[in-house]
Amino acid sequence: MTVRAVEKLRDLLIPPEVPPPSTPEGMRQASVLIPLMEKEGRVHVVLSRRTEKVPHHKGQVCFPGGSVEGRDSNALETALREAEEEFSLSREDVTVLGRLDPVPTMTRFYITPYVGSVPPSYEFRPDPFEVAEIFTAPLSYFFDFSRYRTTETFFRGNPYPVYFIDYEGRLIWGATAKILRRFAELLTSFGMTSSF
Repeated sequence: MTVRAVEKLRDLLIPPEVPPPSTPEGMRQASVLIPLMEKEGRVHVVLSRRTEKVPHHKGQVCFPGGSVEGRDSNALETALREAEEEFSLSREDVTVLGRLDPVPTMTRFYITPYVGSVPPSYEFRPDPFEVAEIFTAPLSYFFDFSRYRTTETFFRGNPYPVYFIDYEGRLIWGATAKILRRFAELLTSFGMTSSF
């Protein structure tokens, strides 16, 4: 990623050392890493598709991440640990730029997304049990909000939008699509789309 893009993201995101708000009662704390890398002169987001072997979210597109466990000192530690386990992405190779506000899910997770840059052409090695494939998509693809489809349901008595977006034959939906959309909304609201 360009130095300019990194600096802009650092200015815009919540500093990673600022802890996320307390997890609401009845919800489980989780976190994900949004890995960004430069590819063909553009910033790409790194995503994966889960295998059919995992107990939950079979075949879904997601970021590396999971529930905060007792061995994790904080939510950022969880995101980095999960990226190592799922992608063989060494934490030493991740430059953490900041975080977004947590995203509550209907499955009662309270997910804090952390944004980090990784070196171009990084050689990911997917965990064969959890990860069917790792792929990248241009971050700018997610700035076109006409690409998203939405259905509405109710969560804790309030309307709750569920987002869907297709990328090269892969359906991205649920929490992952919501996080991508929030990230894109943040960048577009500050006029930063030209940086990516």
